[in-house]
Amino acid sequence: MSKRKHIPENCEFPQLFEIVEPHKLAAKLQVYLDPASGKLQVESCKIDELNYKPGGGCRLAFTASIHDLRDGASCRQAYYGRLMQAHDQQRLAGFLEQKNLTPPRFGPALIHMPEWELILWAYPNDPRLPGLAVLANTEKVLALAQAAPEKFGMVEPPATLTEKQTKYVSGKRAGYLYYAQPRAALGAEATFAFYGKAYSNGRGEAAYEIMQMIWQSEGCRRGDFLLPQPYSYDAENDIVWQEAFPGQSYAKIAGGLPDLPEAAREIGGRLAGFHNCALALPQEMTFDFQVEDVRRNLGAIAEAYPDYGEDCAALGQRLMAAAERLGPGPITPLHASFKFSHIFATDKGLGFIDFDGANLGDPGFDVGRFIAHLYKMKTDWHIEPEIADATIASFIAAYNRAANAPLSQERIDWFAVSHLIASQIYKSVKHMDDSSVNKLWEIAEELCPA
Repeated sequence: MSKRKHIPENCEFPQLFEIVEPHKLAAKLQVYLDPASGKLQVESCKIDELNYKPGGGCRLAFTASIHDLRDGASCRQAYYGRLMQAHDQQRLAGFLEQKNLTPPRFGPALIHMPEWELILWAYPNDPRLPGLAVLANTEKVLALAQAAPEKFGMVEPPATLTEKQTKYVSGKRAGYLYYAQPRAALGAEATFAFYGKAYSNGRGEAAYEIMQMIWQSEGCRRGDFLLPQPYSYDAENDIVWQEAFPGQSYAKIAGGLPDLPEAAREIGGRLAGFHNCALALPQEMTFDFQVEDVRRNLGAIAEAYPDYGEDCAALGQRLMAAAERLGPGPITPLHASFKFSHIFATDKGLGFIDFDGANLGDPGFDVGRFIAHLYKMKTDWHIEPEIADATIASFIAAYNRAANAPLSQERIDWFAVSHLIASQIYKSVKHMDDSSVNKLWEIAEELCPA
């Protein structure tokens, strides 16, 4: 069942009030899916992702259950959609003229619903991710790997290839895991796994260069932290090919691990090992960066939830006063998206993935984001409260023991609150999901430095 969506009354897209109703979305898709023969039946629609920035754009991703009345076949088909504004007419015209789209199983690859000012792409088409259609085409990836196996971490060309989608954030990134069987393989133990990640707007090249720099660093060679080996960059399709970490991310297993506080010691120590590296990365997420981000997001929260207006102002004053006391901290390498979904258990120890946005900034940024994510998992009951609290304490102690520049508790709390606002609560605003806003706000109030 889809979560209830909180749409601000002053939303620039009033049609959203209809779009978020699953039965209305299904009925509208039915009109455009197969207008000629009437042999396709849209049974249901489920919104998987909804992103709306007040004063900005709106995009959504949903899955439709479609039934073919001719042969009784059914499938689940994913769509990525964008709501267009009046000033987007030139861009809309460009979208409608797109060529070489990949035909989906059912219906057209591109659908325009003018009455809703909505344009939809059927998976694996995504205008911002040209590499997605390549990742989803196993035969094409196999041909690429056979032509140049070294670009995929292999010595010899593979004979067969199977794939599994692991990530898709519409309009931003997509990842596929591949299992290659060498031509001379005699058993399953010879299977080789690699990973492909598609990027938007040419961002793959910068991500690959950053991963290479981190991979070649002294700290990585010494084993202070682990990351997947980057193999190659496909400029034509904006795809980075890299090593595949085995197993599952901690986001999927953390709730069932009674020894999570023990694992947090290794997480904290390895994060400190990365922060201790001397890397010439671009500087971005400094203390001042986070201060400004908090200011912007408090304004967006107050606009989306007017009842929080006074609370936003009061909490903002406390945070800004604490920021003046704390001042800028040390500058270290940052992961920039440090959370359980980017931590894997490997046979060599805990490894980190998704260094795409790594930069130089305040180490409190990574520490606070990890803690804020733990609080979110705690409020959603993905982790038992007492285990979550013990995990946070264990993580902080291990980090400060290993870090060249340990962080004060006040500084850690400030960054944790800032991420509760700028990442967790603001993300609820963008996704129009107010199910956990109250609980997260209470935690932010309690943690905020006096």
